[in-house]
Amino acid sequence: MNGKLIVKTALAAGILLGAAAPAPRLWGNSVYAQTEASTIRIGLDNRNYVLGDGSLRAEGRTLGPAQETSPFVGLTRDTHTGDQYAWTENGSVYRWGTLGLTGQPKRLTDLPPIAQVSEDVMLAKSGEVVGYKGAGLPGAVKISAHASGFVLLTANGEIWRYRSDYQTNQTKKVADLPGTADIQAASSYIMALSADGTVTKLDAETGSDPETLTTGALSLAWVREESRSDLYVVKSDGSLWRFEYGSKSAGTQIAAVKGAAYVHAAEEGVFVRLNDGTSGLYANGRWTALAPARLQSAVLTLSRPSAAKGETIRPTVEEKYSDGTKSKRSPERSELSTADPKIAALQADGTIKAAGLGSTVVTFSSGALEAKATLTVKQEGALSGAGLIGGSAYLPVGPVFGALGASVTHSGGSWTIRYGDTKIGMQKGSAKASINGKPVTMKGKVQTLDGQAVFPASFLSSAIAGASVKWDGKLQQAVVSLGSASLEVESKETALLKKKQQLGSLASYLGKSYWINHYAGAGVRFGKLNVADIKIQDNGYGHSYTVVFANASGSRFAAPSTDASGVVSMLTDTANFFPFDPRARYGGSDEIWNYIRREVVAVGMNKQHVLLSWGEPSSVSKENSPNGPIEAWVYMRGGLQWQAVGFLNGVVVGIY
Repeated sequence: MNGKLIVKTALAAGILLGAAAPAPRLWGNSVYAQTEASTIRIGLDNRNYVLGDGSLRAEGRTLGPAQETSPFVGLTRDTHTGDQYAWTENGSVYRWGTLGLTGQPKRLTDLPPIAQVSEDVMLAKSGEVVGYKGAGLPGAVKISAHASGFVLLTANGEIWRYRSDYQTNQTKKVADLPGTADIQAASSYIMALSADGTVTKLDAETGSDPETLTTGALSLAWVREESRSDLYVVKSDGSLWRFEYGSKSAGTQIAAVKGAAYVHAAEEGVFVRLNDGTSGLYANGRWTALAPARLQSAVLTLSRPSAAKGETIRPTVEEKYSDGTKSKRSPERSELSTADPKIAALQADGTIKAAGLGSTVVTFSSGALEAKATLTVKQEGALSGAGLIGGSAYLPVGPVFGALGASVTHSGGSWTIRYGDTKIGMQKGSAKASINGKPVTMKGKVQTLDGQAVFPASFLSSAIAGASVKWDGKLQQAVVSLGSASLEVESKETALLKKKQQLGSLASYLGKSYWINHYAGAGVRFGKLNVADIKIQDNGYGHSYTVVFANASGSRFAAPSTDASGVVSMLTDTANFFPFDPRARYGGSDEIWNYIRREVVAVGMNKQHVLLSWGEPSSVSKENSPNGPIEAWVYMRGGLQWQAVGFLNGVVVGIY
């Protein structure tokens, strides 16, 4: 429409072109779940229609009570834009075009309750045409839009025309026809259907006298097919008639359609609902039966097929229908079930909570159709508290049963464990247990290990069907299995054993002691450090390693990250670190070692002291004397200047 009122321009931009509310979630009780007796009450084509129960089918999406408690009562198409509109009994309006695989119809906001939409013109329940306040229009009960404007019907039978392409006389009263039940408008003509079945033809432009077009009518619709614009009329005998635009003929009966009860303009041609509730489309001389879409196949997928206990999983169902449409949506809670709720617990919003260790099947159901997906729940990281007592493996009571999805209640020295329908009882200090009230003797007592209450691991397979436990002697841990899921329960030795396994040959350096030589930033020279840890990082193309040292006070120093060979080079190069205590090996007083730290040579040092202080000499000369061997070490220090250190019997006696 091309209305020129300022008020229409403002409102059409904001309302008719529509600010849309957040898209509704697709209805779980979809059209495929309807009974075989489901009917199409009004339709535009085989993908867009309103069902007899008030649900809306829109380009392969179904909206119903899950989004709108009020049923859909009307459906129309804007022939200018191709957009489609549907409205509910309480006046909500939805608009859509091409939706793709995951798009959805949008509910238009900032509108009053709407009684009818024709093309893109909306009639409010108050009787006002949205966007045309001030145009001099009366309150209306029916509206029929066409290319140049629209026509209104009032409650007392007044018929008014509005032409947006007129400079003057845009609003005009055309006729008074009390008892008129419906109107259909074209550019120049208006067809009025009275309660007694009379169809009256009005010329909205010339003001000529009304003419009776036909009688015995039940329903009528203007339909544009290619270059034609015809009026289709359903009569009380179930026949369908076509009246050509502007023709004075008595009309042509459509022989292909019998038992008609209602007509409505469709995407192409006319939608016809029959007396028996079935429906079809008549276009270009052909009749095509129209039936509600049925779900043909469905694929259920989970946001993750493997999850950690406590995580939330979102299911998605991709559906294929008999009308060729496909869609993806989140299934409703009522459409889902799980084989084992202890592992996968359904939530009210249709999501799934990973409740306990194991694998289970999630099933989507709609009628006889089912789609399944498997969910495996694993423990995020390992538990602690396992150990060997008397050569037998023990497991911590609370952590293990809790990880499996059981509820654990502890009171005093007693434990009550509920795993689905299984009730387990244990008592501290006793080898007696119970399973669903039946006494069972375990292969050891419930006791305390490293501050936790533990039970014999062999009991788990008796208490929970499908569970098994193996002891990993290499890593000193228990491995609990349930279906395809497994859980590691570590002992206090496990962490270090795993670290050594990850490090491979580098593990031999863990815990070793080193003494600082010239490695920058590590601390005071000759101070002692221990290798507290070697951290592993994945850098995308391999692993890098960071050596972490600790000194006697507990302070830590991390060397820069390097590869495995870099770690070895750093720790085996005595220019960086000594693998021994040099003070213990080379002797000397505190004063001498303080001299060495300051790079000073003093009388009384031995050769190793001098080497640590000044390094290797530039030249060495030797001779014997009555008092013993004499050596002179010459150092070129500071360009051409030199200094010599004299040794007698390996001890410094002078610096020259």
